[in-house]
Amino acid sequence: HFPVLIGDEPAMSIESTCAPDQLQKLFDRVQSTWQKLGETEPHWSVVIAERYRQSNIDKNRDEFYATGRPHVAQLFGSLARNGVDFSGFKTCLDYGCGVGRITRHLADRFERVFAYDISLAHLQYAEDYFATQRISNVELLQLERVQDVEALPKVDVAYSMIVLQHNPPPVIAYIIEALIRSLNPGGVAFFQVPTYRLDYSFSVANYLAADFSKNEMEMHVLPQSRIFEIVHDAGGRMLEVIDDGWTGIRLKEVSNTFVVQKPRAA
Repeated sequence: HFPVLIGDEPAMSIESTCAPDQLQKLFDRVQSTWQKLGETEPHWSVVIAERYRQSNIDKNRDEFYATGRPHVAQLFGSLARNGVDFSGFKTCLDYGCGVGRITRHLADRFERVFAYDISLAHLQYAEDYFATQRISNVELLQLERVQDVEALPKVDVAYSMIVLQHNPPPVIAYIIEALIRSLNPGGVAFFQVPTYRLDYSFSVANYLAADFSKNEMEMHVLPQSRIFEIVHDAGGRMLEVIDDGWTGIRLKEVSNTFVVQKPRAA
């Protein structure tokens, strides 16, 4: 067992900011991809396994939704480990809720859950599922424009798992800042991002100039140092950085889950 990184890896060249019109174009590309995936393979696009394809999902639906339960256990285990008093937490924001795989279990732990997604098709499947399960404390909301991210409600927990990695770095940075700013005092943001990949780079101009006709699922990276900067500037306090395996086991690639708290007023 060896560490993924040993410390002498080269730096990545990543543009993580851009002009507002470029940010909207990046957002539009992500939305186009995930709307298409939601129309064709909504469950498989969330958990890539053949048994969750549309042709197989009817006999595996219960198993699919059960895979969301350990994520919520991890959330509360991390809060407890870091001494966060969550006894008064009542509201949660699930960013990138998809078809409600994790949202369904967040709804068991919070009085109210705001579930956001960029894909209307995914949200429609989530709505149908919640109706069959008689889950009534989840509000499903679509992010139609990048500016919608600035209007997130104030919550006790902002959650995003296996979502941000599918967005270009400027969009990841924009969302992380919005998630932290959405927190009530004492609230916690819990989110996952790939933070290093050998030979990864990102140029806004090159990305926007590239052919996008295939609408394929993408995987992007935002360095830890940039995430630390965003957390600080947004008024958050980093509690923990967890090594995770949510991008799969790849050589010279790191994915982290971040636990960030917004300090209570003095």
